[in-house]
Amino acid sequence: MPDNDLTGFLIIGLVIVLADGQVLYRGARQSLPGPDGGEGTGSMAWPVVTVFHLVAFGVLALLSVVGPQWSGSASALVGRIGVFLLLLAVVHVLTLAVLARSRQDRIVEARFQEREAERTGGEPLTDPTVTPVPGQEGRAPEVSPDLGHHGPYRA
Repeated sequence: MPDNDLTGFLIIGLVIVLADGQVLYRGARQSLPGPDGGEGTGSMAWPVVTVFHLVAFGVLALLSVVGPQWSGSASALVGRIGVFLLLLAVVHVLTLAVLARSRQDRIVEARFQEREAERTGGEPLTDPTVTPVPGQEGRAPEVSPDLGHHGPYRA
């Protein structure tokens, strides 16, 4: 591929990847709230879209130098862009699957907590319930007691 076609291919590819990444980010930011429940930088959307950009840029770079040596015609440039768009579609679908899985996990967790709150009649439990070890009181014992005070930590 001549240098002019390579530069054109890379510029067109970069613009397409950046536009597709923005579409993914804006959609994911609305559907995946951050840990505090609101939109923003804490959202899972940012890391997922960052990985999308890295993979898409990698595909673009590989496709620009690897593959059949097409002639320097306009049809060769259109062919490379077409192959890139097909690969980008696959990467886009995989990213959407990751975002959908993350959203589904959050929905299931929220419904589970609601169901627990209805069952217990109050707020959902955030601390795990631990059965106390004999000889220690409280919900979260630090270590279990020695058996007959002859444990491995005795001197």
